[in-house]
Amino acid sequence: MSEEVQNDQQQNGEVSGYQDPLAAQNGEKPAKKSGGAAAVVSMVAAIVVVRLFGVLGGLICFAGFWAVYAVAKSKLPLAARIVLCVFLTLVFLALMVVFILVAATLTD
Repeated sequence: MSEEVQNDQQQNGEVSGYQDPLAAQNGEKPAKKSGGAAAVVSMVAAIVVVRLFGVLGGLICFAGFWAVYAVAKSKLPLAARIVLCVFLTLVFLALMVVFILVAATLTD
């Protein structure tokens, strides 16, 4: 009985249960996901920041970007996303300033 239901669902285009996202459907090759511009921009910015502030500064900036990016892409209400993005940005800027101040006092 269950095989009949599955065959009927497949013929009607209905999908049930887990399906491998990389599996080819209808004989087509699976589409590859592109990396996206956000990943490229964040990597380039992280490399520049690492050259300017070192590895720890790069990690702070890279983590801050991805934290804000994750909140911006979440399904929270718009007002909550804006508030959280601003808050996270200020927190990571504060961390960066503290890092710069600590690094400056260690070099003197």
